[in-house]
Amino acid sequence: MNDPLVTIGVPFYNNQDTLLDSIKSIFAQTFQDWELILLDDGSSDDSLKIARSIDDRRVRVFSDGQNRKLPTRLNQIIELSRGKYIARMDADDICWASRIEKQLDVFQSDPDVDVLGTGIVYLDALDQPLGLHLYPSSHAEICKEPNRTFRMCHPSIIAKKSWYEKNRYDESLPVAQDFDLWLRTYKHSKFANVPEPLLYYRLDQSFNLKKQFAARYTSAKFLFEHHKNAGKRGKALLNWMIQYGKFAVTVLMFATGLRKSLRDRRFEPLSYEELSHYKREIERIKKTELPLHS
Repeated sequence: MNDPLVTIGVPFYNNQDTLLDSIKSIFAQTFQDWELILLDDGSSDDSLKIARSIDDRRVRVFSDGQNRKLPTRLNQIIELSRGKYIARMDADDICWASRIEKQLDVFQSDPDVDVLGTGIVYLDALDQPLGLHLYPSSHAEICKEPNRTFRMCHPSIIAKKSWYEKNRYDESLPVAQDFDLWLRTYKHSKFANVPEPLLYYRLDQSFNLKKQFAARYTSAKFLFEHHKNAGKRGKALLNWMIQYGKFAVTVLMFATGLRKSLRDRRFEPLSYEELSHYKREIERIKKTELPLHS
């Protein structure tokens, strides 16, 4: 078996309700020269059983029974991958059918690109489309405010394996490991985005105060260390304070019943035609038949 052009890596932990849809969206891809690595992080539900039910030589399932957290599993996918490119995806998201093909087209047209994301359509808890978020295409715009954010959606990215081999995730970070990685690498890398929504992202399950605090706390910590190590202690303290200030605003909005308003600021509303189109695409993907062990 020849090595595939693309490795799609999906780490999962207790995702029995969403994992099958994610896998179906890979099998529905217009581009088929891929391998799919399904990497269990110590699930206690039926997620591993679902992963092992797929009967296709392009699918490899790994499990060591441990809960080692996302950045460790992402680095493990880099080590296990056989493709020239590595595509990220979370086990609760769904790929647009042309996602991989369109991202590879960009790599072909611009070989200097190292990391490539896409736009996204947010879904609610019932898999109904909420809204659209597109990201800027150019590296300069993506990295315009490096102390605040990098305008890429982590689960949507494809990166060169050769780039990943030089730039690993910090396994000590429980969240915001993508922000940290972009911050450490953007000055010697080229980032880009496909200006189209090629990933469905389930938002409601991740938008809560616990995750917001973890992200702000972790970001404050590595931003402080990043600038302190560069000899800029004033800038280190300022960025530390900004992260906690943003969390304070988030708490206030949650407490005053403005959670939905804060959530909805992340996306543009959909027209009736767009809503209908995305709903049809989701239903089509969910009807994709998978090869299963008998």
